[in-house]
Amino acid sequence: MGSSIIPKIAEPDIDLAADVVADGEIALSWSDSRSSGLYHLLIVRTGAVRAFTAIRLGGETCSYTLSNLGRHQRYRISVLGSRDGASRASSWLSVTPQAGLRPRRCMDEPGIEPYLATVTNVSVMPQDRRLTAYWRLQPGFVDRVRLEILRDQQLVKAFDLEPEVTSLSVDRGRGLELQNGAPYELRLATLFASFAIPCPETAVCCPAPRGEERAQNCRFRSRHLVYPFVELGPELAVFEDDVAGEGGGGGGGGGEGASSGPAQKLRCCHCAGDVHWQEYRLLCSGCRAEFIPNGRGAFLETRTLRFGTCKCCLPRKILVRRQGSDSLVCAHSGKEHIPLADGPGYQLIEDLPFGLCQCCRPRRPLLRKDAAVVCQKSGEKHRSEQGRWVLVPSEPVFDATAIDALLDAGLAEIGASGISRARRS
Repeated sequence: MGSSIIPKIAEPDIDLAADVVADGEIALSWSDSRSSGLYHLLIVRTGAVRAFTAIRLGGETCSYTLSNLGRHQRYRISVLGSRDGASRASSWLSVTPQAGLRPRRCMDEPGIEPYLATVTNVSVMPQDRRLTAYWRLQPGFVDRVRLEILRDQQLVKAFDLEPEVTSLSVDRGRGLELQNGAPYELRLATLFASFAIPCPETAVCCPAPRGEERAQNCRFRSRHLVYPFVELGPELAVFEDDVAGEGGGGGGGGGEGASSGPAQKLRCCHCAGDVHWQEYRLLCSGCRAEFIPNGRGAFLETRTLRFGTCKCCLPRKILVRRQGSDSLVCAHSGKEHIPLADGPGYQLIEDLPFGLCQCCRPRRPLLRKDAAVVCQKSGEKHRSEQGRWVLVPSEPVFDATAIDALLDAGLAEIGASGISRARRS
C-alpha cells in the first residue's frame, strides 16, 4: 500500500473565484491551466468543531453553486484537480456566505495535508472462518477506506469502502475462503484523490471455531482483538417450588441457597424443545425456531420482530428505526440497513452496487434508472470517472416544449442566463 501526502502548493495551477450571491449561497467558478479528469470541491466549515465535505465532479465541470449554508459561519473552499495519478489544487478561499461580505484568499495557505482523514482504533473479531474488522475514521477529506487482508505477507483480498463504513465482515459471502488457524494481517488506509494515507496500526489474528477464538489467538497482541459472546449464563432456580419441580431439594428464596440451585434449561415457547447455540445462532432443537437475546435477560423470537435482524453481526442483533428518521440501523453496531429497491430485505452500504451519491448530506444510495445512475433521493445523475462516481450537475433546459411543464411543476427556474433546472437542496 503506497504512502503519499499532498504537498503544500505555492503557485496553484487552478484559479478559483467565489461570489456570495445571497445569504447562505456561494457561486464558485474555476479555470484550470491544465485539463483534469476529475475535480474535488473541498469545503471546510471552520470553528471549534470542524466539518469536511468533498464533492467529486467531472473534468468538464468548471462551476458549482453551494446553497443553504450558515450565513454566520466561515468556510474555507478549494478545488483539487486530478489526472493520471497527479493532483493540483487552487488556493484556499475564506468565505462567509453573508450578502455584502467578499471572499478573501487565505494568507497562511494551509495546504491539503492538515485536512486529510486518517484511520485509528483498529480492532478485529475472529470467528469461525470469518473476520470482522472495526475502525474509527478521524474527520477530514476522504474518498474511500481501503482494507487489505494479507497472509504470509501476500495480499489476499482488498476492499475499497465508502467512508460511512466503519466495520466489515469478511467470509465466504464476500469472496474469501478463510481458513481456521491460519494467521491473517489486516491493514487499513484512507484514499483521497490519487493519494493513500496508511494507518500505522495493523491487526493480526486467525479465524477459529466457535468457543476456541480466545485460545487460538492468545499468541497475538490482545490490544486489537475482540471476541464474540455467545455463551448463556445459567438460569438458576431461586424459589423452592422451582427446585422441587426440577427434582432438586433445598435452596431457599435467596442468599447461598439460590446460587446452589440447579440450572434451568432454556425451553422453546412453541414445542418446549431445548434451545442452544448452533453456529452463532440460538435455535430450538425441535421446531428450529430462532431467538436472539435482548441484553435484559429475555429472548426474542426473530420471526416476530418488526424489522427482523441485522446483516452485520454474528450473533445477529435486532434492527431498530432511528429516531426522527426512516433509517433502519443495527441496535448493536449502528450500521444502516437500506431497503432493497426491487423487493423485500435490506443491504448494507458496502454491498450497494453503485455506492453513495455526491449530492446529498447525508449521502444516499445510487441506483440505476433506465440508462442512467441517479441518486435515490434527489434524482441527480452520476457517472463513472476514473473508477469513481461523480456528480453531473443538472443540465440547462433547451427543449421549448418542455419548458412550460417544468416551470409549472416547480422543476425549473428563470435565471439571469436563461432557464435551467431548479437547484436541489
